Amino acid sequence: MAKIKSALDIQLELTRPIEELTEVISAVIASQPARRKEILKGLDIAIGDALAGIQAQEEKEQKVVDS
Repeated sequence: MAKIKSALDIQLELTRPIEELTEVISAVIASQPARRKEILKGLDIAIGDALAGIQAQEEKEQKVVDS
């Protein structure tokens, strides 16, 4: 029985993270044009959560410095 799967084999140059991740996102969106909005909204939420975590950690660290 044939097995069919969609997969990207990705190697990232970690010295250029923004450019590399942008290319990966573009490739995924190109392979799923009908889900483009859903994918980008999901990424927006994940990035927002990550930024909120960083902000909370920075505020916590600042309180320690101010004490």
